[in-house]
Amino acid sequence: MTVRGIKDMVKSTSDAKTGRNPKTPHRLFLTELRERSLWFVRLRWGVPPAIVCAAGAGALLGFGFHAVAVVSIAVFILAYNLFFWRWSKWREPSAWQDPRRVQDYIYWQLGLDYGAILLLIYFTGGIHSPVLFFCVFHILFAASLLPRLSAYGFASLAVGGVALISLGEYGGLLPHYPLIFHGEPLTPTTFPQWMLGLFSFAATLLITAFLSATIMRVFYRRGQQLADKSERLASYNTRFDALFSLIKAIGSIRHLDRVLEIVTHDLAMVMEIKAISVKLLSEDGAHLAYKGSFGLPPDFVKTRIVEVAKSPLNRRIIDGEPFVTGDLTRHEMFQFGEDLTTARIQSVLFVPLIVDERIIGVLGAYCALPDRFSSEDVEFFRLAAGLVAIGIDNSRAYEAIEHFTTERSRFMLRVAHNLRAPLAAVLSMLELLREQHLGPVNENQAEYLRRVDRRTRTMLDMINELLTLSTSRTVQEKPEKKPLEIGWLAGRLERTFQDEAAEHGIDLSIRVEDGLPSLLGNTEQIEQLLENLASNAIKYTPSGGRVAVSFTPAPKNMIAITVTDTGIGIPEEDMPRLFTEFFRAANAREKEELGTGLGLAIVKEIVDAHQGRITVDSRPGQGTTFVVTLPAVEGSEDRR
Repeated sequence: MTVRGIKDMVKSTSDAKTGRNPKTPHRLFLTELRERSLWFVRLRWGVPPAIVCAAGAGALLGFGFHAVAVVSIAVFILAYNLFFWRWSKWREPSAWQDPRRVQDYIYWQLGLDYGAILLLIYFTGGIHSPVLFFCVFHILFAASLLPRLSAYGFASLAVGGVALISLGEYGGLLPHYPLIFHGEPLTPTTFPQWMLGLFSFAATLLITAFLSATIMRVFYRRGQQLADKSERLASYNTRFDALFSLIKAIGSIRHLDRVLEIVTHDLAMVMEIKAISVKLLSEDGAHLAYKGSFGLPPDFVKTRIVEVAKSPLNRRIIDGEPFVTGDLTRHEMFQFGEDLTTARIQSVLFVPLIVDERIIGVLGAYCALPDRFSSEDVEFFRLAAGLVAIGIDNSRAYEAIEHFTTERSRFMLRVAHNLRAPLAAVLSMLELLREQHLGPVNENQAEYLRRVDRRTRTMLDMINELLTLSTSRTVQEKPEKKPLEIGWLAGRLERTFQDEAAEHGIDLSIRVEDGLPSLLGNTEQIEQLLENLASNAIKYTPSGGRVAVSFTPAPKNMIAITVTDTGIGIPEEDMPRLFTEFFRAANAREKEELGTGLGLAIVKEIVDAHQGRITVDSRPGQGTTFVVTLPAVEGSEDRR
């Protein structure tokens, strides 16, 4: 099914999804309609007292009228308002969600109000009654909250009622109750006067109905559009939040199972549907297997593998075409359609998972409602599928790298273990030869033995560092940490290297600032870090140079370990690869000193394992400064 076909099929499902007829009031207007109807009941409680007070004031001012009838009408208004009040209390909550029932409730109120007003008009002078233009209020109310024709209907009701009263009084069919002021009746004496009053009243009400209905129609339409757009905007915001959550999950979670668990759950929640599935394509493209799902039966997901060759639907999706349907019974392309029907699925939406123009699988959405997915759902789902595909591809790449790293570490560990014992035996034999336990050795032979011994020891050092590196990546990715007293670390470092520094003619100084807290770290790894940095500094500093190690406080409860030398320095072009395994700077290789190229790689591994930082500043021929920043523990005691 093409995208255009999808849009044609689902163009009306947005209203079907919400269960709202476009001609009925929006839920925001329905809420206002309900509130105004109840407000009208509350307002009406003041009408009977106001009528009685007005009647009393008129009598004091010299007006005469049928007082008993007026007071009776006030009691009538009070009685039917009590009925409406009780009715609002008895109604079930669901009744207030039905626009027609709410409108009927208002129609009854306005109809009885008009009956009361017409009675007041009749008993207070007919066409010249001061109550005559009170009919305008209900027309305005009807125009603002009820369908457009309601305003014309109530205007016609008022005009017709007053016309019947006027004509009945003029023709003698109804007794006339004039309004009297100081003994003089305020009554028209001729038929033209009667008709002029009736015409003025009718024109006023009909013009009021027309203007108010026309204006309110525009406001209502604009309000309806604004309410629809507000609701759509809220939906967009929710979906954008969901996409942002997907991006965060993809960026922070590395393993595929966890990524799929999060994205399937979040998509099902934000789309308010029953289930989401992720099917991934096999390497040969022949099968689709469920790798992640939310809301589908576990047995269905575990046992179902789709054969692409036997599924026209999935072939089309893999070709890049989304598919949506609101009635599974109309389609026979589903390889396991009967299982979806058993699970009470009626609507489905499938889009391809594409990354770098490669189809890697299918993202599916399932709902128990018919015709659930709109064109907006399709577009949103395609965006989500793009993010999910990136997350899957990244997770696969990370897991491949992780597997390769693990296998490499295991290989390095096995090789190192297998080589260390023979090399230790070779060193023992060399020791016997050099010390002439197996016979005399001349000077030339002794020099060759020293060179072999030196090379063998270098190889053994490399093997030991390989073991350290492998161990740090496998066994101790999260090393056991404890507080380490800085003075104790500095003392150990000084005792280890003072003789070597003196032998090379190097001035070694170690300084610990007073009041430093303990360092939080793994004892063996921190010692390894310090020894590697100090050893490199001494090794690449010529005789007469200086090596300084200092321990100082750093911001955010950290400790800075600074190792500075006046050695050969590091070329700028070699700085980016400084912490790479087996890498040695060009000037270090030119020097006769042997090295493994693993010391700084191990330092970087240890710093990362302790959530620290390491920086390097170096100038060739002037020296190098390493600054390692590690977390401290305030007030800790020495627990070596």
